[in-house]
Amino acid sequence: MKKTILLIVMATLCTFFCAKVQTIYHLSGIIKDENGLPLPGATIKIKETSIKVSSDKNGKFTISAPSTKVTLQISFLGYQPKDITLTKASISLEIQLKPDQNSLNEIQVIGYGTTTKRLNTGSVSTITAKQIEEQPVTNVLSALSGRMPGVFVQTTNGLPGGNINIQIRGTGSIAAGTNPLYIVDGVPFESSIIDPNSLIGTGNMSGAINPLNSINPADIESISVLKDADATAIYGSRGANGVVLITTKKGSGEITKTNISLSRGINQSTNLTKLLNLQDYLQIRREAFTNTNQTPTITNAPDLLLWDQNQDINWPDYLFGNNAENTDLQASLTGGSERTTFNTSVNYHQESNVISDLARYTRGGLHFNLNHRSADQKFQLQLTNSIILDNNRSPNLQGASSGLLLPPNFPLINTSGNYQWRGTNPLAEMNATTTAKTDNIITNINLSYELFNNLNFKLSTGYSKINTNQVQLFPMRSLSPGSTNYTQYGQNSNQAYLVEPQVNYQKKINNSQLSVLLGGTYQEKSGRDLFLRSSDYSNEELMEDIASAATVDIRSNNNTNYKYLSIFGRATYNLNSKYILNLTFRRDGSSKFGDGNRFGNFGAIGAAWLFGEEQFLKDRLGFLSFGKLRSSYGTTGNDQITDYQYLSTYSSQGYTYEGISTLNPSRIHNANFHWETTRKLEFALETGFLKNRILFNLNYYRNRSVDQLVQYNLPVITGFASYQANLPAIVQNTGWELELTTVNLQNHNIKWSSTFNLTIPKNKLVSFQNIEDSGYAQTLVVGYDITRIYGYQFLGINPQTGNASYGDQTGLSSQSPYYFNTIGKRTPDFYGGLGNSITYHNFSIDLFFQFAKQMLSGGLRSSPGLLINNYAFIKERWQQPGDITNVPKASTIFDSYYANSSANYFDSSYLRLKNAAINYRFPTELTSKMKLQTLNLFLRGQNLITFWNNNNPLMDPESGALSATQRNIPPIKSLVIGFNLTF
Repeated sequence: MKKTILLIVMATLCTFFCAKVQTIYHLSGIIKDENGLPLPGATIKIKETSIKVSSDKNGKFTISAPSTKVTLQISFLGYQPKDITLTKASISLEIQLKPDQNSLNEIQVIGYGTTTKRLNTGSVSTITAKQIEEQPVTNVLSALSGRMPGVFVQTTNGLPGGNINIQIRGTGSIAAGTNPLYIVDGVPFESSIIDPNSLIGTGNMSGAINPLNSINPADIESISVLKDADATAIYGSRGANGVVLITTKKGSGEITKTNISLSRGINQSTNLTKLLNLQDYLQIRREAFTNTNQTPTITNAPDLLLWDQNQDINWPDYLFGNNAENTDLQASLTGGSERTTFNTSVNYHQESNVISDLARYTRGGLHFNLNHRSADQKFQLQLTNSIILDNNRSPNLQGASSGLLLPPNFPLINTSGNYQWRGTNPLAEMNATTTAKTDNIITNINLSYELFNNLNFKLSTGYSKINTNQVQLFPMRSLSPGSTNYTQYGQNSNQAYLVEPQVNYQKKINNSQLSVLLGGTYQEKSGRDLFLRSSDYSNEELMEDIASAATVDIRSNNNTNYKYLSIFGRATYNLNSKYILNLTFRRDGSSKFGDGNRFGNFGAIGAAWLFGEEQFLKDRLGFLSFGKLRSSYGTTGNDQITDYQYLSTYSSQGYTYEGISTLNPSRIHNANFHWETTRKLEFALETGFLKNRILFNLNYYRNRSVDQLVQYNLPVITGFASYQANLPAIVQNTGWELELTTVNLQNHNIKWSSTFNLTIPKNKLVSFQNIEDSGYAQTLVVGYDITRIYGYQFLGINPQTGNASYGDQTGLSSQSPYYFNTIGKRTPDFYGGLGNSITYHNFSIDLFFQFAKQMLSGGLRSSPGLLINNYAFIKERWQQPGDITNVPKASTIFDSYYANSSANYFDSSYLRLKNAAINYRFPTELTSKMKLQTLNLFLRGQNLITFWNNNNPLMDPESGALSATQRNIPPIKSLVIGFNLTF
């Protein structure tokens, strides 16, 4: 019996081991590009298995196959994938990949998933790491300028760490926030951390601090901008203004690679406005006294009688004309094994300031990514972490806008050796400084497990924290006589936790495929703001010590807590890869709203017909290689208001009563408001011709935003000026978006490709119930753009007298003109970009132009003749009877209407060479001898040349006229040279 059992066990074990014994076949080869150069890092996968490897630095690979009959799938970013079916083992292959002439099959990141441009039913624009790396930018948003239809990017402050404004398909809200939702590796990211209108915000020369300055552009793999309802409804109440998905670089391949990049360069202001030179200025000043029958005196005309008549200072050049420098160092290490890959990088960036060489912006950071999958391929782990620190020290020219128009012979130092003051003194104000330090942490962990075939569970968790500390010093030497020195302290902190469980199901049914996503979101965010202002320091060496101040003038703090809960789902049905239907739903709950309005429903439907795959069209239209019609409709929301607006709240103003601190009512209760809702409609045509060497897309969109969230005015007698409410108004944004990509020339030696995009937007207030009885009766007009610019209507100059005339409400000349006449809008008429990329052997050249057709308010302060300088076009003023001009005569009498009239509204259309890059890649034969994988030299430029009417009173056509409140310093022109090597 024992022998029988032993025989059975041995037989079973033999059967088991025999079943497990399997012959392994080894395949080897090399992957090359169209020029015969090796492609390191290409992926080689055995079809219908999990077996895959990567080519080494010489493009070579070896893979173990379970059979002699296998199909290899070879892929490499930027090249057409290739399948090779083999019938025998131990074969040495030489595989050549062709460049992908279009991006239709490239992976495209969308909300909670990926797709391709070919199969996408939504409107998504993407830029890649290559396009970002070619631009020497500090803030990654600058890399989007002009490159995406429907995405208007405006540099509102060009100083290091300055703000970037981005609008996706127009402004849809009258009073609530219009920033898009930023998502970094699945984690929502703050679009702003400091109120630009706060004391600490306006006290900083760099303007509002943009948290995206803390993200290193070199760490980014791609940026996708989601625009229509199909793409944004998955983000529900936060998707009305569009969504920006930022994906950082991940580990890939089994080859350990080290990459080092170093560049150095110079920065300058892009444009410096043209002012009157000294002789023109003095001539106009003398005319002014003659025209008004006044006699110059030392009091009313020190520029004519007291100050140097030969000193001619160009104040724009004095303030913003310095050369600055920048340094950028990046180092990364990537590699791993078949199942575990990693990517770690460090970065350092420093640049000085065009205002002062002593100012410095410094940023350093660490980025780490780890990917792991189990042996059975069912479990996957992805960990991403970024830590960034920056330090921005800049001068605080509080009178920069007025300093720009100082008389050309204004003396900075008077005869007594002290600072000369006339409202401002730029040299003195250089002694006021701001130091802003920011630390930023973003962590994301993704866990996924394949429960059954086609059913996958994923858990995404995230944490972000950003802290900003500002210290603004205003010593006596930076202030006008009679002032008291003071220091402003600002501390702002935001941290957020995110948990998102998701279930993905995919099922193939004959010639169709069904994909279903179900998930939920829980997010909790807390914020803390602290502001202190202390003054009267007896020892200015101790101005950063609050205890050394005689008084603490202002102290305030604000703590907030925000919670967000939602469920979402998406179902996609694809039939024959020709007919695609996409359904999206989301239900959101937000602590920003009262109990009765805390939850809202959002959703969308998108559909696409790939008519280019229809056989009857293929037979008749051989030149058509791709064709798709798509459309979408759905709703999204906007919740960009401050917390607790639905509650009655109290605050302390620092007052005491008999030694006891008091509380004041600060907000009136109203729990009846809810989300702004935007209904988005889109139709699009996407086509490809001549084997997709020509790609042409045309989009039409219409977004209607209702239930506008505003601070509704109240009679002050109630004790409150306003309360949060929904306004019965509809704001509409419509537009056409055109996108063209062409491969103009391609052979073994040269490739030339071009891109072009154009957006024609239109914004208007469709309706507003009882607008005449609201606080917007004079500032908004039904049927017109909500970015309306209003002021006095300038009717021209009387040819006989040289006096300006202004209109009343009916447009007739009046001595008491009407202030709320429509004089323009801030929405551009159209904007876009044009790019060309040429590759010749190992050289590549990339040129990209950005353009916009628009009008902007100018920087005029008065008509000519006062004790301030003026813009060069003032030389066209009226001088004698019969002169026909739009510039009034010189006068010492202040014209209170001129600067606030349509005379101060100018065409600011421009064409800008936004980016230029020249790259040389050393031949493989040489880099192999140097034991390097790649070695590149590059020369890159940003904002190099601008074509516009620079006689207009604007600092720059993009940032506009210099403003004391907005701090809109011109963008910076950069030119850098550097190298990049991999070993």
